[in-house]
Amino acid sequence: MPTLLPEVPPTFLRTALYARLSQDRSGECENVTIQLAECQSYADANSWPVVGTYSDNDIGASKYSKKPRTDYNRLVAAIRAGRINIILITEMPRLYRRLEELLTLIRLAETTALRRIQTTDGISYDLSTEEGVHAAINAVNNAMLEAARISKRVKRKQKKNAEAGKNHGGRRPYGYESDGKTLREYEAAIIRECAKRYISGETVSDIVCDLNARGVPSAQGLKWRVESLSRILLKKRYIGIREYNGVEYPAVWPAILTRDQHEQMAARRMAAASRGTRKGKPARKYLLTGLAYCGRCDAKMTGAGRTAEKDRAAQRRYRCHAGDGHGGTIGCGKLYRAADPLELLVTEAVLHVFDDPKVAVTLAPANDEKTVRALVEEFERRKAKAKSLVADYANDLLTREEFAQAKSIAAAAVDEAREALTEYQDAQTLALVPADQTIREAWATAGLAWRSALVALVVERVIVHPATSGRGMWRGYKFNPEYIEIRWKV
Repeated sequence: MPTLLPEVPPTFLRTALYARLSQDRSGECENVTIQLAECQSYADANSWPVVGTYSDNDIGASKYSKKPRTDYNRLVAAIRAGRINIILITEMPRLYRRLEELLTLIRLAETTALRRIQTTDGISYDLSTEEGVHAAINAVNNAMLEAARISKRVKRKQKKNAEAGKNHGGRRPYGYESDGKTLREYEAAIIRECAKRYISGETVSDIVCDLNARGVPSAQGLKWRVESLSRILLKKRYIGIREYNGVEYPAVWPAILTRDQHEQMAARRMAAASRGTRKGKPARKYLLTGLAYCGRCDAKMTGAGRTAEKDRAAQRRYRCHAGDGHGGTIGCGKLYRAADPLELLVTEAVLHVFDDPKVAVTLAPANDEKTVRALVEEFERRKAKAKSLVADYANDLLTREEFAQAKSIAAAAVDEAREALTEYQDAQTLALVPADQTIREAWATAGLAWRSALVALVVERVIVHPATSGRGMWRGYKFNPEYIEIRWKV
């Protein structure tokens, strides 16, 4: 925030100090402080009254910078208000590297009390004269040229570093030390755990909740967020790849994950997207979504909570909906059942099934990376073939009708490959269970998405039949398990 001094007489020397630092990784603003101190000394030596100090730290002034210059905007507001005659800086690039901004200031000099830009090395740009305006424009042009040169040098260096597989710098990546290439083993183990859980069916949201509950900090020592963990799991850095402008180079740092794991996670994300998962969608709240069916009409039941009212509490429920929201009929709309006792009943039944070790052995897949690789490669091959159809159509190798037909066939083939990969991944749900844990123990700490995937391994559907008599009581609920039918796969 700018610091305004008490009102001073209008001596046409009312001075504003401005300082800027393009990049400050430490956050200590030492260079900005030095600039302001130098400007203050210069103003004191010339007996210029300082009416405001403004500074922008870790913000560029060239066209390559995307950050807003907050204090610079406050400086312009003070100029528009007629409070400033002189802008005092250490050098022109601290104020401008963009000609369009200087032109705005030149126009303000025509209608406000602003008269000149002054540097602490004695260079004065009198904006009330043509010579001064010309000199200021030349100074900014030189600053723009230097910014372009710096940008090219930086890009050349970045490309060279990428080709050598070197770290690009910046904040410490999670899983590595500050040098970006030495493993931090504890964090690397967390990444491997998260990848395994995601591949095995847990959602990123569930994993993040668990990490935060366990007190596992992020690289910056903060709580995890879904976005940050998602970026880590899908970032190729963690499979030993350095990316630059879409090109991949072998990295100098050791990988934490395998390429197969990366491709499985990428495929799971695509599969989730194809099923309608989107950012901002409410998290899953119902265990039996997709498995519960109405015993009246055989339509799928969905979670639909009842809101609290004066004479009744809120309640999670499964309900058969009559319409789809678009005028279509999907069910009878006459049946609902409380979710808590229904989910408890199914949970106990499923865990009882898994108490037989033969079931887990039968369902647990072999650790077959060749299968995963073949499924991923087939998926990618079909995607590439579908994409090539566009080029064939553009080059008149296909007619419109042929293109439409081929596109439909290719899309079906891509979906088939995606479903095959998804089914194989879903079958790996049991792989999440640690060797020293039972499935019951894993269930107690796993997220809802994993639990749902585990239920789906052995349950074909849960049929909720209409209750024709009093519900009775079961486990403290008004619920009769006799009207629930579980159809098993095994």
